Amino acid sequence: MSEASVDPGQAARRGPAEGPFRGGVERELGVKDDGRAGPLVLITAGLHGNEPAGVVAARRVLAEISGGTTAGRVVALAGNRGALMRGERHGGQDLNRLWRAPILADLMAQDPADDRVDEAELRELLGVIERERGAAHGAGREVILLDLHSTSAAGGPFSVVPDVVRSRRLARAIGLPVVLGLEQRIEGPLLTWIVGQGEVGVVLEGGQHEDPQTVEVLVDALHVALQHAGVTGGDLARAREARGRIDVIRGDVPPVLDMVYAHPIEPEDGFVMEPGWSNFRPVCTGQGLGLQRGEVVQAPIDAFMLMPLYQGLGSEGFFLCERVSRSWLTASRVVRWLRLDWMLWLLPGVRAVRSTGRGVLCSAPASRRTESWLALFGYRTSTRTGDEIMWTRRRAR
Repeated sequence: MSEASVDPGQAARRGPAEGPFRGGVERELGVKDDGRAGPLVLITAGLHGNEPAGVVAARRVLAEISGGTTAGRVVALAGNRGALMRGERHGGQDLNRLWRAPILADLMAQDPADDRVDEAELRELLGVIERERGAAHGAGREVILLDLHSTSAAGGPFSVVPDVVRSRRLARAIGLPVVLGLEQRIEGPLLTWIVGQGEVGVVLEGGQHEDPQTVEVLVDALHVALQHAGVTGGDLARAREARGRIDVIRGDVPPVLDMVYAHPIEPEDGFVMEPGWSNFRPVCTGQGLGLQRGEVVQAPIDAFMLMPLYQGLGSEGFFLCERVSRSWLTASRVVRWLRLDWMLWLLPGVRAVRSTGRGVLCSAPASRRTESWLALFGYRTSTRTGDEIMWTRRRAR
């Protein structure tokens, strides 16, 4: 069986010594560039080595668009090559939690000979991404990241975006359920870093690791995204068919949700998720969701389940999401477009608003009501001091 035809289900069931790419996987999975004006689309796959479906999907899409004429440049990159070859999530450090300014600064100041295995992957991947971004900016190209993943739990696929309107618009066009608020609950993912650089970014979670349908979902999502971005603008028929299949898979899941809770765990906690949970299954306040240090973990709110942990490694046991209304989405676009930040002074508990080189910061108590209002304006948690939170909103290009 060739690497390109690896069954992700079979791959996920192999042991660490039998990774699906044990013969090797290249950093650059494929490139399509016909020299025409258009965006740079970076497709990243396999940031976690136990998620081979993204690599298979990225290669397949590059092969499927190779015979046609495209605009812009598409570059598909493998994430944690060593972990992919070993069939493990990572080699000790989660590659999708290392994209923070202090970590990257320390890495650049460090002798490469001292890199740990996952740091070496980060250094090389960062170098390729920055080289591509630099060339794109020099040519006046928009930069778009499509980061491919899968989950350990059953249930529907979805997309994840930081709450920036341009990224949100792309995710809505793809058609998978959109989950906002990642950067408020998880530190250091590639998505948050690249959107923080002013680019457009969407994470595509195709489904369960071992489900063969996961590759198909990721392939369809990539085709819709490339058509929406104008890369394959003339290939309307394929994009429409792909979007139709995505609509069927989405079913009655809310189109947009906000990630409002992440349950932290440590290796010594012995966390065990209750069996049978799947993405977007409703959760009731007080419902038992798992065991941690021998005690029952109860749901703190009524919500929808997302990414319950059924694998050995992870720093979050599960996530909870709430439905976001269409009126909220419309209002958020309007208040940001009109730049109504002065209205923040009217919100209860806001202490100060000041401009900085990176955006606008405000200080407010950590109440759910205040969080909801600030999120409407595009603000997300930055740092906590005592019982107050400093909030910031990116100014994307």
